[in-house]
Amino acid sequence: MKMIPKLLAASALALVAAAAQATEVKVAFNGADDPKTNAEAAFVHGFVDALEGTGFDVKAFPTDTLGSEKERYDQVSQGLIEVDLAALSTTFGQSPFAKGIQLPFFFESRDELDAVVAKTDVMDKVNEPLLDNGVRMVGLNYIGMDIGIHNTKHPVAKVSDLADLRFRALNTEQLALQEALGTTGTIISWSEVANALQTGVADGYFNPPNSAIRTGHTEFLKHFTPVDLTPSTRVVLISEDWYAALSDEEKGQIDGAIEAGLKANRDWVDAWSGEVRAKHEAAGVTITELEPGEREKMAELARATWSTSLDDAALQAWKDAKASVAQ
Repeated sequence: MKMIPKLLAASALALVAAAAQATEVKVAFNGADDPKTNAEAAFVHGFVDALEGTGFDVKAFPTDTLGSEKERYDQVSQGLIEVDLAALSTTFGQSPFAKGIQLPFFFESRDELDAVVAKTDVMDKVNEPLLDNGVRMVGLNYIGMDIGIHNTKHPVAKVSDLADLRFRALNTEQLALQEALGTTGTIISWSEVANALQTGVADGYFNPPNSAIRTGHTEFLKHFTPVDLTPSTRVVLISEDWYAALSDEEKGQIDGAIEAGLKANRDWVDAWSGEVRAKHEAAGVTITELEPGEREKMAELARATWSTSLDDAALQAWKDAKASVAQ
């Protein structure tokens, strides 16, 4: 009989430990855990700060500490990672409709894209197949300024300047864009980009300007052209099974933390926009503006790729959503 209190105490301790474990929130993201230089880390710190005192135990995992992009996506779908700042392209296999977020020259600005996401049903359409696989997209996370053209060889001021360059492509959609613009591309994983630039396998990439600065690629990429091709968008994914099991109060806390993280991310991008040109120039990068009319030429060439990314119904849905925000 004397053992019963001890057993009860042990059971109570086990329940306390289980409860503590249940409140753990793992957040995976790319880059260093430095909110001054990394836009994803800015989101994470905004998210963490908002949950201070709520009982959630948030742990941040930078770079690939929890696996590659695909591995992390699989872990989110299984409930092993609660929050993942992911490449947009990880969702394409299950939600092709999400490709509308990155259509080249489709959105005029990050603000327009944010308005479309906030005021229309496009996120519901993106999430419909994702939810069936245990994943929910809850926001867009920007990694810097809008996407421009970096290269190692020479200034790019017009479409024809791209002809002799070979670019690293993120995925098949970006490869199709590069080919439409009259250049060539090859799909290379991000971890192999530095080596590809040094060996000449690739002459550059389409990325926001801060990517080259943050990674030190400005050692090779000495030419940059601001094209504003599309917002430099990644996404915030959460485990649907985990989220659905939360209480209403806990859901509200997580929702608020996500909003705080997104605001911290937007504030970071706004602050960075005033510094990036000076940082590029300090790194010895030549910044070349497009000649008049050349961006319009690029946009016209790129428009043909929209129908290869989306079927007619999906493309029209994105067009309708954009038009409704403009009214």
